[in-house]
Amino acid sequence: MKITENNYTVTTIYFDGQFWCALIEQCRDGKNYAGRFVFGAEPSNPQILNWMIYDFVNVPLLPVEGRSKIRFKKLAKTEAKSRTCGGVPKSLVAFSKAQKEYAQERKSQNRKQKKLEEKQKYLLKQEKKKDRR
Repeated sequence: MKITENNYTVTTIYFDGQFWCALIEQCRDGKNYAGRFVFGAEPSNPQILNWMIYDFVNVPLLPVEGRSKIRFKKLAKTEAKSRTCGGVPKSLVAFSKAQKEYAQERKSQNRKQKKLEEKQKYLLKQEKKKDRR
């Protein structure tokens, strides 16, 4: 197949914040197709070559409207925002939530302990008063 304006394939390997992925954009006879392959951990050069030789053709390509320029910095920012809550990673939000719950639980336990100690002190004073009489 001759590479022309209507026949081409563009492959981009990028890190999406969690996994290494390959984005495949292909144009066949004026029709645009796109597919995505997830590598997982950072692939080495031999792994990429092996994938290109043996598994590249097995990636499912779906028809798309048209080829648009990908702005990787913008894509990374939007994906980072979708994975986080207000610029903070979800895991950190969950950790801080658990930390707050733990702090509240400790406060209530401390209050109960303090009340119990005060009650014991009061009872001890009452017993001393009874002994004096």
